[in-house]
Amino acid sequence: MRTGLALAGGGVPGTTALGVIQALEEADIKITHVAGTSSGSVVAALYAYGMATDKLLAVVPRLNRRYLDIDWRSIFLKLVLYRPYLDGWLKGKRLFDLVAELTESSFLSEMKIPCGIIATDLSSGRPIIFAKQPIDGYTTESEISIAEAVRASISIPVLFQPMRWKDYVLVDGGVTMNCPVQVVRAMGAERVISVDPVTPFVKQKNPLTSALSIFNYAINLNLQYQMQQEHSYADLTLFPMVGPVSSFDFRKVQQCITAGYRHAKEKLDEIKNVLSQ
Repeated sequence: MRTGLALAGGGVPGTTALGVIQALEEADIKITHVAGTSSGSVVAALYAYGMATDKLLAVVPRLNRRYLDIDWRSIFLKLVLYRPYLDGWLKGKRLFDLVAELTESSFLSEMKIPCGIIATDLSSGRPIIFAKQPIDGYTTESEISIAEAVRASISIPVLFQPMRWKDYVLVDGGVTMNCPVQVVRAMGAERVISVDPVTPFVKQKNPLTSALSIFNYAINLNLQYQMQQEHSYADLTLFPMVGPVSSFDFRKVQQCITAGYRHAKEKLDEIKNVLSQ
């Protein structure tokens, strides 16, 4: 059985995907295809590259705010010298460098299992899928490093500076496809499980007491509606409950991983039933 995972973005809550993978591996469920968007692309890319789950569990919780590299120079030029050009607050280079280090600057062609990394081209408004092989029905690019593909996928508009590559202006894949279920199926998976930490966040009715909480809720509300159609193509969707965790609350990465693990364990009988059909 070719079993695929579609990993949604959502900032730090997206790391629930790693806990799900851990639980599936412990149950001897082999993952043969994977695709991810934004934070989901980080987990998808490292896993597809062949990084062992125990190493992932050691590496991912190391993520913290020091990887958010604010472009102070551009902000200064904009605010003080009134320069007109500022396309994002964060450069994204530190996250790029981390993924490049972990993947040894490898290209998509070196992925161990089929993997799709989702970005959005602002010029056309279409999703761009980075994968080692063409995927029917999608604009696919393969001649790019894993780190560059992930850097494009995580580029939340306004916060991160877009990645300009070829003729594309690339931003977060969540703008067009936050949970790439259909991509996983198009890559050849017979059964697809999607992982969505966003919908439970919206349904919790978290108190909107700060600018950051309002920002997170607005973004996640939009993503929830956008993902509903994609979930309809999944054989099963997992909704790990992480609690009130914001997109950049790196202190709670381990909490999110644990939530994903526990949720997958609770749903294990249902998962096995779906995969046996």
